[in-house]
Amino acid sequence: MKKRAILSFLAVLAACAVIFGCVSTKPNPGTYSAAEKGYISDVTVTVTVDEQGKITGLEAAAEGETPKIGGEAAPKMAARIIESQRLDCDVISGATLTSKAILSAAEKALKQAGVNTAAMKAQAAGTGKDELVIVDVAVVGAGASGTAAAAAAIDGGASVLMVEKTNNIGGISKFFAGGPFAVESHLQKEAGPKYSGITKNDVLQTLNDYSHYINYAPLTKAVVFKSGDTISWLEKWGITFHVNPETPQVAHRDDDMKWTMYHWYDLFSYEPTEKAAIDVVHENLAKAGLDLRFNTTATKLLTDGSGRVTGFTAVKEDGKTLTVHAKAVVLGTGGFAGNPEMMQEYFNTPYLGLWGENGSGVKMAWEAGAAKWDTASSLLHGNGPVPPVNPTKLNLNASPFNQILRSPVMWIDQSGNRYCNEEAVWDTAYASNTGYSVGGIYYVLVDTATLEGYTAGRTLVMDTAVGGPNMAKADFIELAEEGVYQGIITKGATIAELAEKLGMEPERLTLNVNEYNTAVRTKNDPYGKSAASLVYGVERGPFYAVKMQISNLGTLGGVRVNEKLQATDTNLKPIPGLYVVGNDAAGFYGNITSYPPYEGLATGFAWNSGRIAGENAALDAKK
Repeated sequence: MKKRAILSFLAVLAACAVIFGCVSTKPNPGTYSAAEKGYISDVTVTVTVDEQGKITGLEAAAEGETPKIGGEAAPKMAARIIESQRLDCDVISGATLTSKAILSAAEKALKQAGVNTAAMKAQAAGTGKDELVIVDVAVVGAGASGTAAAAAAIDGGASVLMVEKTNNIGGISKFFAGGPFAVESHLQKEAGPKYSGITKNDVLQTLNDYSHYINYAPLTKAVVFKSGDTISWLEKWGITFHVNPETPQVAHRDDDMKWTMYHWYDLFSYEPTEKAAIDVVHENLAKAGLDLRFNTTATKLLTDGSGRVTGFTAVKEDGKTLTVHAKAVVLGTGGFAGNPEMMQEYFNTPYLGLWGENGSGVKMAWEAGAAKWDTASSLLHGNGPVPPVNPTKLNLNASPFNQILRSPVMWIDQSGNRYCNEEAVWDTAYASNTGYSVGGIYYVLVDTATLEGYTAGRTLVMDTAVGGPNMAKADFIELAEEGVYQGIITKGATIAELAEKLGMEPERLTLNVNEYNTAVRTKNDPYGKSAASLVYGVERGPFYAVKMQISNLGTLGGVRVNEKLQATDTNLKPIPGLYVVGNDAAGFYGNITSYPPYEGLATGFAWNSGRIAGENAALDAKK
């Protein structure tokens, strides 16, 4: 009986531990490390805990992430975890994947220390309550398109509620967008004939032609024809603009349409700033009465018996439910580039990166009866070396070595074939488009003579976009060897040895190198590279192949819409009460993966599609 009593007591004690948490393992003080996959690389977190399991120190190493996004977010995220002592603290807006990787790695490290991580993530029970809100117009997403929709709806006299699943506004537009395109704006007219000579009709026909007429022309027309006035409208909401005296991209110098439509925010900077253009709009939206709810995730659209969208449900920060009843709903949730399953399904390669949102908005619209459309349209933009296998303090892509990566030297695909005119590097869209044609991964191939030439300052014309190359003097062979150590660059004494290390057929790579060297000698290239760029052959070893991956800044479709930005079914009949904008909306570009190389196009579509939707949603609310 005594033994049975002890066993019964132990069973009760175990149950108590499970149900009430009354028994816990004592933490082991010390320093622990763990890693988790981030946006493009592993993120390593090193955490120090005391006897009570309190986090006394935390460092997040994210050298392989995008420097101005994940790299900037890592120390901020570490500070949030230490300050809050939580593993469910807010992520850094625009760096969601890096932030989540830091949280996950921190949890792994804390578990090594015996810390009760579940207690650091549990929602505070009973601190909130379910809520019902009734408004004229409800907006999901606080990026540029959602922000424009809210502003236009307020202009139209509507009461507006906006939900944003993160703790900040702006989305991708806050970090990468220099400004929107616009046609026949007052700034272009004031800047002179080079800018004002391009008309709305010119741009509409150019975009129709670029997409081979697979775009929805009434939508493209509505956005293009609205764009000039939208500059004046955004100025009323506090944004100021300027037009550039020249293009930031080499490839656009001979085509004024590609760059003179670009209207730069006066507040834009390639370096992180305290305030972005969209912040100014939101300051004025708050004064105008916008009800903005952060850390609130929309989960399902509500419909009535006729199929009209009447609102949505959302989960609040405290885990409780927010039910919104509205006469019109605008979805601007940022597309689905952050959803690996959807990207694999629609783009057929895992090598596009995962920058962006998870597709929640497009899925909600599909469930409400909206048609799928343009699911293979994306903002492929730029490229860079793959993350290092052995990270060091040197970021190869930010070093002077990026002079090589921004130059039209020889490129090969994963089979060893040269596949394009490498002068595509001068256009951020075309550089990515060519890379997508070979699956998203390619190699920059140079020989020792090329590296010696760059060390001596004998460079080719380089890509000047996004701040341009790092022009500091350097020993390029030394930098290449650093890349070899990091696992970014593969080195071979001969072309055959290099091919074997890269898993290529030596005969194929040798044939392609020989053909390229012939083009350099004769100044006659079958892919059309100019004689000025046919300077450096691939002849003297050792040889170096830099592994590159293209960048994808977001998907550009998913939900079929009309010229009013109403979601439609497959028969083009509107889903009553539902508007879809920005990266969720299909039709403007056409179902083409190749992003058109006209500066400011995506940001211009975001602002204009949101504005058009907000205006029409406000009209809906008056019916």
